[in-house]
Amino acid sequence: MAFDPKKILDLDLSYPGFSFGYESWALDTYLRVLDEHLTFAQDQYRLRSKRELEKQSQELLPEEMAQKASEIDEAAELQIPRFFRIGALIPIWGLFESFVSDIVGYAGKREGIGLSLRDVRAPNLRKQVEKYFEGVLRIDLPWSEDERTRLGYLQELRNLIAHRNGRITDMTAEKRQEAEKLVSAVSGVEIGSGFLMISAEYIHEAAKLVFDTVAKLNNLVGERYDGPVVPDSET
Repeated sequence: MAFDPKKILDLDLSYPGFSFGYESWALDTYLRVLDEHLTFAQDQYRLRSKRELEKQSQELLPEEMAQKASEIDEAAELQIPRFFRIGALIPIWGLFESFVSDIVGYAGKREGIGLSLRDVRAPNLRKQVEKYFEGVLRIDLPWSEDERTRLGYLQELRNLIAHRNGRITDMTAEKRQEAEKLVSAVSGVEIGSGFLMISAEYIHEAAKLVFDTVAKLNNLVGERYDGPVVPDSET
């Protein structure tokens, strides 16, 4: 394809896809830093907690010391990784939600549709986007059924974490059953000691899912609007 300098001059800088490159890079960097610092955080917690425990050695019985040392190890092995990883799902979903919401608004404007995403009634964001693109704009989304299903699971997990910090012990029996059903459907996620436990493998799988689906949508919309460039009516 020949280089067209006019297209460069006519690039529509309001196109939200331009931010995807640096936002996805920032999220990927954040996840790598999180992985690298998790072991350090565990070691520091053990070191400081056991140092404080030693100060109480004259006041506690040997079995009490052993119990508290076991609690420190459990926190380092389970709770610190849990806290690190559940927090990572928030920006992973956030990248998907913010970009897709912006791209829906952009596509609606380019198609001359006076309907916004929030005007579409659906049980969740993924279904809103599907109804907007495929029902309103008549544009097929480039996502497989498996990707759509996994996006739905990711949003549900994100909501459990955002509203309850991954804690399920205070849920009603019905809500707990829903959480258990969700967890049973997602590899790399489980319930332990009344909390959602997210594996490192699931974090990376979720990030890849978002990167892939957002990139596909970005490419689809970019190609549809030729770059995208500013429409002649706006130049």
